[in-house]
Order: sequence, then C-alpha cells, then structure tokens
Amino acid sequence: MENSTEARPKLTPNVAEKPPVPTTLSGKLRAKLPSRGWMIFWTTIGTVGGLVVRDHYLTVDAKKRVADKVDILAKQSCGVQDMPRKVTVYITAPPGDGIHKTRHYFKAFVKPVFDAAAVDYEVKEGLVDGQIQAMVAADVRKRRRVAAGKQSALSEAEQNAPVVPLKSVSDGIVVLGRIALAEVLQGYNDGCLQSLDDPEPVAVAEKIEEVSIKDEAASLVTEATGSVETTTLDKSAEDTTTSTEAAVAAAAAELVAAAAAAEKNGEKKEEEKAPAPIPIPQDESYFSVPSSGLEPVGYIPFKNLTGFRNFHKKIFALFNSYDCVEYAGASVMKVAFAETKEFEKDDLEIGRDEEPLFQKYRGPVEINILDRVREQVKLYVTPENIPEVKKVDEEVVFEEQH
Repeated sequence: MENSTEARPKLTPNVAEKPPVPTTLSGKLRAKLPSRGWMIFWTTIGTVGGLVVRDHYLTVDAKKRVADKVDILAKQSCGVQDMPRKVTVYITAPPGDGIHKTRHYFKAFVKPVFDAAAVDYEVKEGLVDGQIQAMVAADVRKRRRVAAGKQSALSEAEQNAPVVPLKSVSDGIVVLGRIALAEVLQGYNDGCLQSLDDPEPVAVAEKIEEVSIKDEAASLVTEATGSVETTTLDKSAEDTTTSTEAAVAAAAAELVAAAAAAEKNGEKKEEEKAPAPIPIPQDESYFSVPSSGLEPVGYIPFKNLTGFRNFHKKIFALFNSYDCVEYAGASVMKVAFAETKEFEKDDLEIGRDEEPLFQKYRGPVEINILDRVREQVKLYVTPENIPEVKKVDEEVVFEEQH
C-alpha cells in the first residue's frame, strides 16, 4: 500500500461573511441604532416619563398661581385674642368606591389652598348614608338650645377647667360633591325643625321568660340523680343504668358550662352594643334658627371616575392632574375670600353633572328643604375684586428706618 504524499485539505469553519461597512450617513446611523424591541421599550419609557414630568411641572406651577392669589389673606394681621378663621369640611365616599378617593382629592387639591390662605379646617367624614345629615342637624339643634338657654355652650370639662383655652369657631361649611351638599342642606332642614326639648326615654317592654339551655341542663342533672336513687333493677341492669346516668350527667355538665360561657359573651356584646338613638320630634311649629345664623356653604365639585367606560378618561386625568388644581382651586378660593350670596332655588341643582358618573350605583340626588330654611343659607361665590399684595420698595423702607 503506497503512502500518499499529497497534502490533505484543511477543514475551515463556515464563518459568515461580515456585512459591508456602510459608507453613507443614513447607513452609519442605522448601524448605531438598537434593535426593534429595545426601540419600542425606550420609546414607551420616554413617553410615559415625559408625560409624568410635564404634569408635575404644570401642577406645581398651577398650585403656585392659586396660592399667590390667596396669599394676601395669610399676610393679614391678627389680634392677640383673635383666632384664625376656621371652616368645617364634610366628605363622604362616592357611590361604588371608597372614601379614600375623597380623602386623596381633599389632600391633593383642597388642603394646599387652605394652607396658603391660613384658613383652619376640621374634616368630618360620613362613612354611611345619612351620617353627615345627622351630624349637621345635631350641631344646629345644639346651637338653638344654647341660644334658648337650655344648654351651656361649654362642655363639662371646659366648665370645670380653671382657664378655658381659646379655640377657633367654624364660620363656614365646605362640601365635596353633590351627595355631601344634599346631606348638609337636609341636616339644616332637620336641625331647624327639631324640638328643643329632649325626648323622654322609651319604656322597655317586659320580655317573656323562656327556658334557657342552662335550665335544661340543670333539669337533666336532676333527672339523672333522681333515677340513681329510685332504680330497683338487677345487678346487670344497675350497672348499665349507672353508666348511662354518668354519661347524661357529663353531657349536662358540658351544657351548663357552654350556657354559662354563652351568657357571659352575651352580656359583653350587650355592653359593647351602643343604645339605639331616640328619635327627636320634628315639626314646622318648632322652627327656629340659631342666633348666629346658619353657616354659609361652599361647594367643591368632585367627579369620581369609575367603570371600564371611563378608562380613557382616567388615563387622561392621570397625566393632566394640573386641571384639577385650577378646577378645584377656583372653588376653594370662594371659601377663602368668604364672599357670599343668597341661596336661590336654582342653586339646588348644583352638581347635577356628577350624577351620570354614579347612576349605575344610585339614583339622582334630590334636595328637599323648606323655602324658609333655604332663605337662611348663604352660598360662597367668586369675589368680584381680588385684592393684590402691595409691594413695598425695600430701599425706601430702609431709608425711613434710618
């Protein structure tokens, strides 16, 4: 076998040919761009980030414009014995949603304006329907009783205190949304028509005594004990009867213990359960108004978007919250400057544009109050002339001082 001296060909891997180097400007730029997936990712991140930054910048600018308009109120001088102006804010949960939405709306768009205007506030929440109405009615009735001399304006703790501290007295009511507005006005109506005399406590009807589990268990024990003494059977029957009676006695003892525990738990539940409120008589013959009058009402629109159909509106509102700053800020400014007008019949339709947003969860909100109650209510309006802060030249002030 002859040895071949021919050289064997070398095996080389299949290496892909390198693409040609681009020579044009567009080709060079295309070679530097990332892949299609990375382009989509960075475009989405950049767009969302840009919208968030834009909204933040415009929101801060809108808050500054509103704060500058009410800043003059915070710079007004206040006497030593004077307290800052105070309002009471009533909020409630929007239909089909939680009260956290209203809390966020107040904290983000209403509270900054009150802080800039140096207006104190107290927030009261209505967690169930009718709670705000009951609170307002109780407050109006209390002030009527104080004016009639049937109740002291000070609490027991303040009466016993050596020195009564100064405290701000609310001189206005602010509501967020039409539902809260309706409950406040209905509370005014009820508070002006309720009797000033406390109702007599309702007599509790006698309860029919029933045989309790404890009594049944005690009767079982008695029967078991008596049967042991009167049984006159043979020896085997006596053993069987004794074991049966022992089982019955044990079961009866368990029933007694369970009944005692249930009775104890029942007593605790009765102690924890608050007594039902006694209804106060209400009639037009009891009508009167507190000596200080009814507090003016300030309405702040609150439109809560719920449901899939409003999804596109939610996305738009997410990146345009600065609109809410100006929208709500204009209404809060009415309360801050405290300019009012008579509450007319047409004003009972305020907030009707909110009803289509919650018509899935409840019907339209109607406000039914007497005309003579409505005539006692004032409504905050936009002031005609907003005063401007006078800018004093610092050099002139320095020269006058020296």
